[in-house]
Amino acid sequence: AERPEGAVQSRLKLPFTMPNPIKLKVGLEMLSEVRIGPFGEAHALLSKVLGNIVAHPDEAKYRTLKKSNAKIGALLAVSGVKALLIGVGFTEESEAFVLPAELGPAGCAAGLAGLNAQADERQSAESSAKLQAASELQKKQAVEAEKRKLEKLQIQDDAEARKQPGWRAKAAGVKGGRDIVTPSDIGACGNAGG
Repeated sequence: AERPEGAVQSRLKLPFTMPNPIKLKVGLEMLSEVRIGPFGEAHALLSKVLGNIVAHPDEAKYRTLKKSNAKIGALLAVSGVKALLIGVGFTEESEAFVLPAELGPAGCAAGLAGLNAQADERQSAESSAKLQAASELQKKQAVEAEKRKLEKLQIQDDAEARKQPGWRAKAAGVKGGRDIVTPSDIGACGNAGG
C-alpha cells in the first residue's frame, strides 16, 4: 500500500502541537529572573495575547503573533517568552508564532495562570520589601532621635555648668582639662601652610 507523497511530507512536517508543560515551566522560571521593568511589559502583553485566546478560542487573528510586529518583536526578546509560548502550544514558524486551530485554550489558560501567579508573587515580594525597608527606616530614625535627645541634654548640662562661678573653658578630650588661653591651644595657629 503506497501512501501519497504529499501525505508523508505533511506528516513529517507536523509541528509539535500539544502544549508542553515542561517548556511552560521553563519559560515561567526564565521570566522569574527578568528584571521588574521588562517583566512588567512582557506580563502586560502576554496577558493580553493569552487572555484574548482564552476569551475567543475560535478567533484565528488571536492565534498568530507576527515577529515583524514591533511589540511582538520586543516581547520575544524577553528571556523566557519564547519557551512560554511554545509551552502553551504555539509553534515557531519563519515569520510568526502560530497556535494551531486544533488546540483549545487550555494551554493558554495554564500559561496565563502561571504568569499571573508570578506577577502576584513579585507584587507580594515587592510589598514585603517595602514594609521591611520602612521598618528599618523607622528604627534608624528612632536611634537618631535618641542621639539628638542625648546631645540636647548634654548641651543643656554644659550650659548650666557654664553659669557656675569659677567655670573656665577647657580643651576637650584632655584628662583634667587644660585651660584655653591662646588660639594655638585649640589648633588655630594662623599659618595656613603657605
